[in-house]
Amino acid sequence: SNVEALENLTNFLMNRFDYKDSTYTKDLGHFPAVADQQAFALRLIIHYTGDVHQPLHATAEVSDTYPKGDAGGNFEHIPDTTKSGVTNLHAVWDSVGYAY
Repeated sequence: SNVEALENLTNFLMNRFDYKDSTYTKDLGHFPAVADQQAFALRLIIHYTGDVHQPLHATAEVSDTYPKGDAGGNFEHIPDTTKSGVTNLHAVWDSVGYAY
């Protein structure tokens, strides 16, 4: 959830959390420098806080197709009929939803 992601990333920045234990912070290990890990964690916090109104950040479809959830619409692919680069339901909201 968005709340859990914000809590885990904040704890990481405050040295209260091992990033390897969290789904939301595991990718920080791809950055070799701690300063880069911290910068990316802060970027994610800003993104998640700014997108708190985004309903697909707070929910996921769990079904036979997505037994572990659809990652807030990221796994629900759609055709890119407008050539905008938007190819999943989550991206519609993030990238082009404002146009409608």
